[in-house]
Amino acid sequence: MRLLSPRKRKPATDRWHLNAPLLHWAAGSPWSVGDSFMGTMVFGSTGSGKTSGSMAAICRAMLRAGYGGLFLTVKPEDRQTYTEYVRDTGRLSDLMIFSPDHLLRFNFIADEMARSDGAVGLVENLTALIMTVTDLGESGSSGSAGGDNERYFRLEAMRLCRNALLVLVLSGEPVTIPNLHRLIVSAPQSLERIQSGEWKTTYCGECLEQADEADKNESQRADFDLALSYFLHEWPALSTRTRSVVQSTLTSTTDMLSRGAARDMLSSPAPNVSPSMMYDGKIMIADFPVLVYRDMGQLIQVILKFMWQRAHARRDTTRNNRPTFIVCDEAQMLLVEEDHRFQAISRSTRTAVCYATQSVSGLIDALGPQSEPRVHALLTNLQSRICHQQTDIRTVEYMQQLIGRSRQVMMNGNQSRDENWLAPIFGNDQGASSGFSETWDYELQASDLNSLAKGGLPHCVTEAVVYQGGRCFPNGRTWLKARIPQEPRRA
Repeated sequence: MRLLSPRKRKPATDRWHLNAPLLHWAAGSPWSVGDSFMGTMVFGSTGSGKTSGSMAAICRAMLRAGYGGLFLTVKPEDRQTYTEYVRDTGRLSDLMIFSPDHLLRFNFIADEMARSDGAVGLVENLTALIMTVTDLGESGSSGSAGGDNERYFRLEAMRLCRNALLVLVLSGEPVTIPNLHRLIVSAPQSLERIQSGEWKTTYCGECLEQADEADKNESQRADFDLALSYFLHEWPALSTRTRSVVQSTLTSTTDMLSRGAARDMLSSPAPNVSPSMMYDGKIMIADFPVLVYRDMGQLIQVILKFMWQRAHARRDTTRNNRPTFIVCDEAQMLLVEEDHRFQAISRSTRTAVCYATQSVSGLIDALGPQSEPRVHALLTNLQSRICHQQTDIRTVEYMQQLIGRSRQVMMNGNQSRDENWLAPIFGNDQGASSGFSETWDYELQASDLNSLAKGGLPHCVTEAVVYQGGRCFPNGRTWLKARIPQEPRRA
């Protein structure tokens, strides 16, 4: 029942066929290329062996099969761990490190401009990106503002972002985060400033004038008229408090993106990395571990992940069908609203998403007290659920309900003694009875998850319950208990 050795290499034409096995959880239980595209979530308590067990096995299997992909990092040692996977599978020539100490640089706006269809498409795509990053900053306090108020401020922030980006694009000014920040903070703050004409000398005023004079088609003219009305009438008419909250929602993000590592790594004037490189088999490690770089590490990696997702969603897999992956351990620290939307289409993009986290409770806690529907929306589209040793009650209940109940036969018996204690010796015991009963109970008991082997010395084998929706394993169930050998860490 141990994990079998890597699959034999198939002819190139069949190498990435959906049914091609990547690894075996047990004899007769393969996990295929197609299974990888349907998403994987690995659960496991601290020290359960989730990273060194199933996560390592999955990553090595995808690398051996020639996948290109993106590794996201949370812990300081993640870069070393992923580099070992790449080295062990003979893929060092494909490895790229994205960090301040290396030469790779990205420009997410230039990349989006190259892929977007016209000004409106660019504006909508960049608005979605910036709001996604903004949501990351607010995920820790989600729900604190109250449902209706929170929704209102988010919608107003989106309107501000959309109109500012449209003006910037139509004005011919360079579409950069610093310029977006300048335009927002220089927008007229009161109707008095509009009447006095002061706004015309600001950066926002200059951009509005240039956009007004620029050549535009009928659709662009209609959009610009809406933006002009917004900045000259609606925006300054908002109450001071409302305007302050809406503006700070955006500028807290644009300010961070305009500084230091975020600016240098994501808005480079000479970018040399693109998501499309993964389609040729390149493997990139985003070496900005969250536990080291904190908010900046989250910001940079969420943007990278979002841009990789958008690129994969647009990809023509009929021209190049090489599989790609996005891998993140301790994924709760880098999950955002857009993830479950991408996961719904990941199979058609031939993208294998593999996340690992300690528990369902940890996901909900990281995304905020009102995030449970979003958590389950994501999990629904991650068809492979792998659970290592687990003590979180919510995760145990989740796995039990996921696998479900089955008809189980219970045996019972009792015996009572006659007043004469010698009666049984002479065959006169009339108080014994036995029987069987049927009941519906969870197939998986809490003790099954609590008692899974954690791995480590001397045996270096960890255990996990593997579940795949819609699949029946050779044991006749939708789940099986797998024994997964751990590779020893390099010194």
